[in-house]
Amino acid sequence: METKKVLPVLFLVMFFVMVGFGIIIPVIPFYAESLGASPFELGLLMAVYSLMQLIFSPMWGRISDKVGRKPIMMVGIFGLSLSFFLMAIANELWMLFAARIIGGFLSAANMPTAMAYVADITSEEDRGKGMGIIGAAIGLGFIFGPAIGGIFSKTNLSVPFYVAGASSPFTFFSVMVGLKE
Repeated sequence: METKKVLPVLFLVMFFVMVGFGIIIPVIPFYAESLGASPFELGLLMAVYSLMQLIFSPMWGRISDKVGRKPIMMVGIFGLSLSFFLMAIANELWMLFAARIIGGFLSAANMPTAMAYVADITSEEDRGKGMGIIGAAIGLGFIFGPAIGGIFSKTNLSVPFYVAGASSPFTFFSVMVGLKE
């Protein structure tokens, strides 16, 4: 597959993954507080997602080496969407924790698989450029995501979680149609 066709698709995929992730950033402290979270519990809530990513990213990377990049990216996007919807319906703190754990575990598939895909399709001299494009997508997602989350939180604190979850089918479809093994 031609690198010039795949890199824009990977850019969009990682951009939308990070926009979805970023949408919930300004909202989650208020949402958790509304469910009775203490500042310490909020810290744990934020950390548990990253801990799952730390633990399971290498596993997903190995699985993508065996199974293929495309299906693992689809698992990661589905998992992220699932966690957003679970957070949206959470009415107790333990449910928010469960959603963050599930999301961290499953969405840990996204980053290592996207990076491995870039490494697969780029020459050695273009690899840095490819990784830079993915990095730019991540950065832009973190710029636009929190702004979108702030806008949608005016209606109700759960709305940004639904918006983030609803953006995932577009991303899932982009991977399904736009990427080849």
